[in-house]
Amino acid sequence: MYFSVIINQILILAFLSLVGVIATKVNIITEKVKDSITKIVFNITLPALILTSVTKVDLNEEIIYNSILVFGFSNLGIILLYAIGKVSRAVLKIKDKKGNIHVIHTMLGNTVFLGYPLFSVLFPGGEGLFYAVIFHLTQNIYIWTIGVFEFNNTKDLTLKQSLKNLINPNTFIFIVSIILLAFRVKIPVFFFDPLNGLGKTTIYLAMLYIGAALTQNPMLKAFKRREIYVLIFNKMIFIPIILLLLVNFTTYLFHIHIGDVAKTVVVMQTAMPCMALVVVLAKKYGSDDIHATENLFISTILSLATLPFIYYLAQIL
Repeated sequence: MYFSVIINQILILAFLSLVGVIATKVNIITEKVKDSITKIVFNITLPALILTSVTKVDLNEEIIYNSILVFGFSNLGIILLYAIGKVSRAVLKIKDKKGNIHVIHTMLGNTVFLGYPLFSVLFPGGEGLFYAVIFHLTQNIYIWTIGVFEFNNTKDLTLKQSLKNLINPNTFIFIVSIILLAFRVKIPVFFFDPLNGLGKTTIYLAMLYIGAALTQNPMLKAFKRREIYVLIFNKMIFIPIILLLLVNFTTYLFHIHIGDVAKTVVVMQTAMPCMALVVVLAKKYGSDDIHATENLFISTILSLATLPFIYYLAQIL
C-alpha cells in the first residue's frame, strides 16, 4: 500500500514541477517571481507547515527517544555523504568549483522542498514530518559550516556570520512548536485551520520553484556527465543502504529500538536528490551554479526510481 503511495506522491511532485517548467518557459514565472516564491516558502508557508504538523503530534516517550536516535543517525548519514563526496571528487579528478559543487551536493539533499511534502503524505499523523525537521535542522549545521567552506569563494564570510544563518523562521518556529508540544498547548482552531491550509501550499510552491530552477540552463549536456551519475549512486543509493545497515546493526548490537517511521525518515532523507538551495548559494558565492543546476535536474528525475527503492528496502530490512 505505502509503496503505491510513494510512487503516486512522487509522480504528483513531478507533475507540479512540470507546471513550473511550463510557467517559466512562457514567462509567467520570471526570475523575480522565482525569488519571491523562495521567500514565501521559507518565511511563511514552511513555518506554518512545521507549526501545524509538529504541534499535532501525540508526544510520548517513544517519539522523544526516537528523536534522539534520529539526530544521531542524521549526523552519521551526512558525514558519510560528505566523506564519499570527497573520495569521489579525488577519484574522478573533479577540480575547482565543479569539484566543490560535487562534494556539497553529495552531502546536502532536498530535505525540505521534496522531503517535507513527501513525509506529510506518507505519515499524515505528523510524526514523519517531525523527524524530517530534525534531519533538516541537523543538515543546516553542515550547510552553513562545511558547505560554506567548500564553496571556496567565501573567505569574507566569518564563522559567526555562518552560524547566524542557522537562525531563521523555520528554526524559530520549530523551537516554538517543540515548546508548545512539550507543554501540550493546543493552538485554537480559528488559528490552526488557516495556518494548516497555508502550510499545505508549501508542496505546490516548492515544486513550482524546482520546476523553474530546472529551466535555468540547457540540461541536455548534463545527461552525458558521468560524475553526476556517480554522485547520484553515492548519494541516493549507496550511502542510504550503508546507513540503513548501520542503523540495523547498531540497534541490534546495543539492544536499542528505533521506530519504523523514524528509521524510514532518516534513511530516506539521506537519499533525497540534490538540494535546490545549493543552486542559489552557488550563484551567490560565485561558484558553478550551472553544474549545480545539472545535478539538481538529473537527481530529481532519477529520484522517481531511487526513492521508492530505498523506501522498499527500509520496510523489509
